[in-house]
Amino acid sequence: MKNALKLTLLGASALAISVPVTANHNHGLRGMFKAPQAHQTQYVAPQSWQEKQLHAQLAQMGPGTYTVTDTIYPGSHDGPHQHRTPEYVRTQHVGYSVAENGHIQTQQGLRLRGFASPNAVHYDPAARKAFLANRSHNVGGITVRTNAHHSRDMLDWQENTTGRTLTLLANRANGMLKDNSIYLGAGFQGGFKYQKTSMDGQFPILSRFPFFSDSGDDEAGVFAIDHAALSFTSTFGDWTTVYLQPEYSETEYGRDQDEFQLRKAFVVFGNLEKTPFYAAFGRKTIDFGNFDSYNAFTHNEGAHYFWAVSDQPVAEVGYYKNGLKLTASAFSAGRQLRVALAGEDNNIGNYAFNGEKEFLLGGSKAFTLGGGYLHDTIYRDNFTAHTFQGRQNGTAPANFIEYDRNSAVNAFAEYNSDFFDLMVEYTTTLKPWAAAIPQLPDGTPFPQYLNNPAGSTTDPDNINFDEKLSVLVAQARVKPMLPNGRRMAISAVGSWGNISDDFGNPITGTTFDKNQQHALSLEYPVNDFLDFGAEYVYNKGFIPFVAPQLVSNAETEAHAINVGFKARF
Repeated sequence: MKNALKLTLLGASALAISVPVTANHNHGLRGMFKAPQAHQTQYVAPQSWQEKQLHAQLAQMGPGTYTVTDTIYPGSHDGPHQHRTPEYVRTQHVGYSVAENGHIQTQQGLRLRGFASPNAVHYDPAARKAFLANRSHNVGGITVRTNAHHSRDMLDWQENTTGRTLTLLANRANGMLKDNSIYLGAGFQGGFKYQKTSMDGQFPILSRFPFFSDSGDDEAGVFAIDHAALSFTSTFGDWTTVYLQPEYSETEYGRDQDEFQLRKAFVVFGNLEKTPFYAAFGRKTIDFGNFDSYNAFTHNEGAHYFWAVSDQPVAEVGYYKNGLKLTASAFSAGRQLRVALAGEDNNIGNYAFNGEKEFLLGGSKAFTLGGGYLHDTIYRDNFTAHTFQGRQNGTAPANFIEYDRNSAVNAFAEYNSDFFDLMVEYTTTLKPWAAAIPQLPDGTPFPQYLNNPAGSTTDPDNINFDEKLSVLVAQARVKPMLPNGRRMAISAVGSWGNISDDFGNPITGTTFDKNQQHALSLEYPVNDFLDFGAEYVYNKGFIPFVAPQLVSNAETEAHAINVGFKARF
């Protein structure tokens, strides 16, 4: 089965690479459009609402008279695209004037697709909404602004999970973020979560905590705040952008982690209008893999096992031009907030590399290939702890098994169009997860997994076990147009995880070879500030990260219903 899966993935990759390609698209790494006045070729930010970005930019130009050549590329999840041209773009020449009170009016009878006063030649309600999503105020000589589209880009917990560095640079280059300003944003995600399990007390993680119930329960329902975050973006000068994200969550690991944390704090040095090279430094997501989830609220298993987030500063250098993005990152060898872990805590001993290339297939259809490498992970030994505090305060198994390192590699392919998205992503460690080797409660492997039963039980070279930790994710999404001019998202996401072999642990009676998670979800965008969503999630396999040998059950089945909303400004 595993060999067939590998052959299938290799065949799919070869076919994807052989497809004729010609240019970039705008769903993943960005397309391009022309913007007003001094801005020449601009970049469209990842996962942004491209058409609305331009309208919002026009509304922020301030009092004056302008002539704009507007070439709009498709790609937003909810923007109207009913006026396509065969060349995939729509061009219009607009003359307009901006009054002191913010009203925008066309000149000389030219038609304006923008925010206009009631007596203007053309009035577009959608553009008025875009204007309302972008406001500014002068406080003590500093311009403080809000931009709901930028907040969505930076505070989307499901998508654009590893692309925030380039998002900041792109949103500056396309004019969404004005120079010498502070942008204040906020995001909120929460709702009602219900889950029923076939085994009392065994509620699969669903990429989130809290602990759903007491061990005797087989169902639970809770109200929970997944995330409530503020974002601060400063754009002083042409080359420096600072981003801070303090965040409250009731679904973190509460035994060691505070509910309120400074989850991101980093600075980006770069200007995409002048150079394709850039750098970033600070506490941030490590640029490894993709790990976007089309689900409304729940991360897929790939994100759960492999989405790496730093706790200590990361130094990142990157390159972006013509749809090609390359990054390299270096950071501490110690235990990070998620996934990354190497040797000595105080040495720079862990690294990551990532690359993506996007291609235009014609019309509004596009294809992206990408992949990455993470030098070392939490799967290097059999001392399982959710946090670095847990490793510091906990006790390692008496028989401590540790590989020199256990790297992870990732590959993904994504197809996008106005109506349909499709993505496949595969991530695997290069060595077995030491905690998944069938072993006694003290960590000693069973004799059949030792090359020499009389030899070392801690030396990986004497352990005959080759099952890698891996996850395959396949997801699809359709986006029908709603009467309000926005696109609803209907998604189906499947995840298949391989943890160990099928031997299990005869002493504890546990099984932990495989798990899977499948979800159906719907998201309804009300406006720029609010989305409602609902999802059904099926899980098979209860395999916690901590002590999987003692409590896992690969046959546990659970059904979850999550209903909630996402709000932002």
